Amino acid sequence: MCGIFGFALTKPIPLAKTFRLLETLEVHQYPQEPKPVGGFGAGIAILQHDSTVFLKKIGEVNGSPARKLSEVTTTTEASILIAHVRMPSPEFMATARHMKTAQPYIAKCNPNLSVVSAHNGKVENYQEIRSGLCKEHFFDSEKIQLIDSEIIPHCYEELLTQENTADKTLDKLCIALKGSNTISLLHIGKNKVILHLAHQGKTRGLTVWTNGKGEVVFCSRREPLEKEFGEMLRKNRFTEKIFIPYKKEEKFTASFHIKPQKKT
Repeated sequence: MCGIFGFALTKPIPLAKTFRLLETLEVHQYPQEPKPVGGFGAGIAILQHDSTVFLKKIGEVNGSPARKLSEVTTTTEASILIAHVRMPSPEFMATARHMKTAQPYIAKCNPNLSVVSAHNGKVENYQEIRSGLCKEHFFDSEKIQLIDSEIIPHCYEELLTQENTADKTLDKLCIALKGSNTISLLHIGKNKVILHLAHQGKTRGLTVWTNGKGEVVFCSRREPLEKEFGEMLRKNRFTEKIFIPYKKEEKFTASFHIKPQKKT
């Protein structure tokens, strides 16, 4: 299981804090945990002013993948971002050195929609879902080995064509995915940006913070978030919307309609 982090803010902030948080998150490990949260890859996806997505990912490296990610990322700030640190399931461990198997993933099989996702957990029925999707879907990780996490944005894409409403699509997605999963998913359509968050089963955990300005910050772990973003959360009057501890079984979904930051 991996770790996720992200935010949707009204104004951009420097990425330095994000990279420091990812470095802390990837080594975070409770005494009862057999493995740390990450250490085998890292990535960020940033929604830019022109509605395109800046994506940068790193596979397993000598040292910290999150630190290496900070060294190769050319952009310096973001207002809407999702990020990931990777700890592969045993069946996917051999793929860790490949950038194409790292998250976040982007699905863009519909010309009017981009779906970005970062996932923590295990989609037990990912092969079944993959075989049921239409032929138009392209999977980046399939060049190495199809990773269970990559079916999530594509499944959402296809379900959206059936439901035509984003909230119902999220509900159907959660029903379709078997196993314990935490999902962060960015729906980028024409004049519409939605941040979906979902948790089911027992995972690394999830904390979600919101404020009166419609801003959102989320992370798999409370401790790294408090360390790097605690001052910002307090200054901007964020409150914790939900906290799901490590390995607590709980179901949660939320959809946040975001107003993208316009370039002035």
